[in-house]
Amino acid sequence: MSDQDSETLANYKKEMLDQSFRDSVSTISKEGNRNYIYPQKPKGRLYHLRSYFSYGYLILFFTLPFLKISGEPVFLMNVLERKFIFFGKIFWPQDFFIFAVGLLTFLVFVILFTVAFGRLWCGWACPQTIFMEMVFRKIEFYIEGDIAQQKRLKAMSWNGEKLIKKGGKGIIFLCSLF
Repeated sequence: MSDQDSETLANYKKEMLDQSFRDSVSTISKEGNRNYIYPQKPKGRLYHLRSYFSYGYLILFFTLPFLKISGEPVFLMNVLERKFIFFGKIFWPQDFFIFAVGLLTFLVFVILFTVAFGRLWCGWACPQTIFMEMVFRKIEFYIEGDIAQQKRLKAMSWNGEKLIKKGGKGIIFLCSLF
């Protein structure tokens, strides 16, 4: 294929593909206002299965600080006393090279696991996903309702109902952080 043919083909592809979506940010309107994105309430067999797994992970996340191995916590990072405990083993600052080797091994494991099972991790087991989708999103749906109710609440002028719903959601989110 000659250079002219490849250039003609490239121009043809450029004309045929609509790339206009790249000219603007999808969450900003033409007037410069924010376009809010409302999640649809999930449902279905896989979502219910994912919820059950998430409940197990939440139990694990909240009980992990209280579990002990050989009389020591599973994880403890006491910076003030310079005492770090991982899986019941105490690491002091002079043991940093052992910790560094273990951390590098763990990092390689995480990278290989992410390459092989990244979508499974991100959708079903990542702590950020678990807390966002299975805690905060459920609180939001419980207080503000589904997508149509959330849009109505957004369009509504500030009154007692909106103030209670938005303020209550914010207070519950804030309280759940501690």
